[in-house]
Amino acid sequence: MHETAIVDASALIALEKIELLDILCKLYHQIILTDAVINEFGTPTIECYSIRKVKSPMVKLLLNESNLGKGEAEVIALASETGIRMIVDDLKARKVAETLNLNLTGTIGVLLKAEKLQLIDSAYDKTKELRDKGFRVSDQLLDKISEFKISV
Repeated sequence: MHETAIVDASALIALEKIELLDILCKLYHQIILTDAVINEFGTPTIECYSIRKVKSPMVKLLLNESNLGKGEAEVIALASETGIRMIVDDLKARKVAETLNLNLTGTIGVLLKAEKLQLIDSAYDKTKELRDKGFRVSDQLLDKISEFKISV
């Protein structure tokens, strides 16, 4: 497995809440974190990450025009420059990323991939656990995840 992902702090926080931060290293060869993500999250307990400085003028544009946080802006700018998949949950950031046709997933996508690869028993159960711990998950999304379980 040689896939790399650029991860935003929200996904790190969510996975840490359900004690699955280490799943990132099982799903991806390398996790790239930006300076702003490290500033927001702290130093992760996983070993497969590297820190990348983002010097793109796109960061300032995203901060000013799209009103994104610095972490999301750096992740989007880096994903735009490199074409590497990004893992972001913030809705505003996801909309910007989709507009830019970036390779995008979120924490729920990570959980679904982990279930598909049999690294966890149930993405549905882990998503419910996330919701119980304050992560915003709609009933409709939970329903879709339960349908995914049936179709896998």
